[in-house]
Amino acid sequence: MDKQLLEESLTLVDLPDSGLTVRFYDILFERYPGVKPMFQRDTRVQAEMLRTAVVSVLDHLEDAEWLTTNLHARGKRHASLGVTRPMYTAVAECMIAAMSEIGGEAWTPAMTTAWEEALGAVATIMLDGYPEEAASEATAEESGAA
Repeated sequence: MDKQLLEESLTLVDLPDSGLTVRFYDILFERYPGVKPMFQRDTRVQAEMLRTAVVSVLDHLEDAEWLTTNLHARGKRHASLGVTRPMYTAVAECMIAAMSEIGGEAWTPAMTTAWEEALGAVATIMLDGYPEEAASEATAEESGAA
């Protein structure tokens, strides 16, 4: 992963007051209204937690042990909340859409590719942290069997 490009692109779009992640939730709920009941009414607190998580992952991008420990724990938590494999794809799509929108003309295809790779890796590690039963359900739902 291109840590420098990820950091530079995040700096480009990281608005005050968690504006990036607030916009992310707006896009997520517009495109996937079915996930809205999984969240509190006011997503500002959630937006700040997400922003902190994104920054933390970038800060530890070269620390495989930290990533595995922390993202497995987050994955386990997300599994308990009913988050399924397809939802990770939706999150990546909406996060990149928010970044692209905020970045405007300065946002590049290389930035999109870097974030697709990074968010895909994060999702994989989080899903690896799912308990066996939740991982099976997430996979079954993705294939349409659930």
